[in-house]
Amino acid sequence: MRFALPQLPAQLRFEGEFGAEINSFVPFVHWLWTAGEFGARQIVTYRGMAPFYGFLPRGRIIEHDIPRRFVPPHERPAWLPTRDDHGPRARTHELFPDYRALYANDLFVGDDRPLLVLHNKFCTEWGRGPVNFLPLDLLAEVLVQLGERFRIIYSRPGIAPPGADYSADHQPDHDLGEREFLAAFPDVTIFEDLAAQLAPGYGYNQLKLMLYANSYFHITTQGGNAHLAALFGGSLMLIYHRAGQELRHSYRAGHFAWAANPTPSLLIAQDPAQFTTALPLFAGARLIGDRVHLGGDSAMAAGLGPIKSAR
Repeated sequence: MRFALPQLPAQLRFEGEFGAEINSFVPFVHWLWTAGEFGARQIVTYRGMAPFYGFLPRGRIIEHDIPRRFVPPHERPAWLPTRDDHGPRARTHELFPDYRALYANDLFVGDDRPLLVLHNKFCTEWGRGPVNFLPLDLLAEVLVQLGERFRIIYSRPGIAPPGADYSADHQPDHDLGEREFLAAFPDVTIFEDLAAQLAPGYGYNQLKLMLYANSYFHITTQGGNAHLAALFGGSLMLIYHRAGQELRHSYRAGHFAWAANPTPSLLIAQDPAQFTTALPLFAGARLIGDRVHLGGDSAMAAGLGPIKSAR
């Protein structure tokens, strides 16, 4: 799909959910900057989001302190190349940042085991209770099967009070009760506790981008974090997806398939059986160079949907 660059306002303002900002607004802003079309403009985004625009001078970023809300595609700015981030995508005038290079660091190194980011959520979805979340029994499967092989860092918005530099989506978080459960696994680091310890030297989002820059193994849930993890090339990603529009387009033809190079290898589990079946693929995978290589098993043999192999 071709997209003619329209007349742009002096301030490019984003309003909407985190996932939509990451997969539609950020790549447009990055393209404008890289192509020399940004001019003297500024962007207006949410509190704490400046690290996702680390390619811009700080003076070009205005953070406003208002709650996020869902904005339907037809209400999003007409100048965005992609207004519906779950529908057909226009790659013209979109360029995703290489966050792995931008946030390379020595903070998350030093252990012989590779990092595995285990990201969860437990929030209201579509006006009802939590849907796409990893319950304690599935968390236990991950920690028991992969705890010796990986250095696991667990993250869930809402497990700790949000910091001053974090903007939550409009759906409220709830208590999953995993703190007491995780106490039985002392090798597991809770990211939100780490962020609190390292503040104010590192903000929440900057620290998360630094963690992901050094991580090639991700287990996550449907939602905004999956959209973010897909921007880190060469990774192996397992997404626990119980409901959501991404199945229809985003995973196979959206930015999951082309935003990063090498493309992450993507596994989609839609029920607990598929999820537990996928875990041995992580145990047998190895990081070689800039990408994860799977062992002899394939996603099809594991009973999952087709895997998106790194190109």
